[in-house]
Amino acid sequence: MAGRAEAVASPAASPAVVSAAGTEPPVVPPEIPQVFAAASATGAALRPAILGEAKLHYVDAKNGVDEWRTVRLLAPIGPDRPAPTWSESTEVPAAASFATAVPSGARYAAVPGPALRAKSYADWSRALADALYQGRALTLLRAPDLKLASRPGESPGDFQVRLRDLLRERRDADIDKLRARYAPKIAALQEQARRAEQKIERERDQFQQQSVQTAISVGATVLGALFGRKMTSVGNLGRATTAVRGAGRTMREHEEIGQAQEGAEAVRGRIADLEAELKAEIEGLQSESAPATEEITVRPRKADIVVERLALAWVPAD
Repeated sequence: MAGRAEAVASPAASPAVVSAAGTEPPVVPPEIPQVFAAASATGAALRPAILGEAKLHYVDAKNGVDEWRTVRLLAPIGPDRPAPTWSESTEVPAAASFATAVPSGARYAAVPGPALRAKSYADWSRALADALYQGRALTLLRAPDLKLASRPGESPGDFQVRLRDLLRERRDADIDKLRARYAPKIAALQEQARRAEQKIERERDQFQQQSVQTAISVGATVLGALFGRKMTSVGNLGRATTAVRGAGRTMREHEEIGQAQEGAEAVRGRIADLEAELKAEIEGLQSESAPATEEITVRPRKADIVVERLALAWVPAD
């Protein structure tokens, strides 16, 4: 930690009065809590430190951060260090405990005079709050494209997994939207193709019927000629004319079949083009790489920093 906290002067600016080392803890004013490391063994050598406990509130509405954290820091003090330097403090594990009961047979190092004055703790409390604001910022990862930030305490790996899951969900939703957009167009063309196939069938049926009628007319004309009727007779001329007309209609029917087939093929081509276009757009979505991430810093809200306790703590000497 760094910042204004290091410049806060404690009462040590005046000549420090140091309590003598001994086998009894120093007498402190009642407003100063005095605690002992619970793990202190009987007859242990103990050194003084300042225990600071505070709550921090991290808020960043844009990135969905709203979290309280409890911090416990231990800063050593001594004859040559009359005030705690919070930037050099160590964090106390949550499992570590302190008791108010005085351990038996312990030996106590000397305590600087400022640590025995209540006013010092008010100054040190403000210094701790400043130090926490300056040095306890959260560093999170943010994916701008997805407008998503990692959660406090979430590892980069876990955040990447969450990003991939979200990206897959959004991609699947986008693919569903694409299919929904293309579906009516493809369905309309498929209906056109169905009607075109029906038309081809009708044209074929008509072609076959006309072919039969034409064949009958031609056959009747030929038979009339074979059995001695004059080709120039009215009957023969009528049948011949009918045969010629039938042949013309047959040719037209055949042409209409070809036109219907060409129309159906064109519709099928448009369907294939649309399906290829849809496939290309889906593949484009599926080939998107993982979104880029950047680091963001979230400081604790200064107004919400609460120093809950500052105590003279006794811990085993190194």
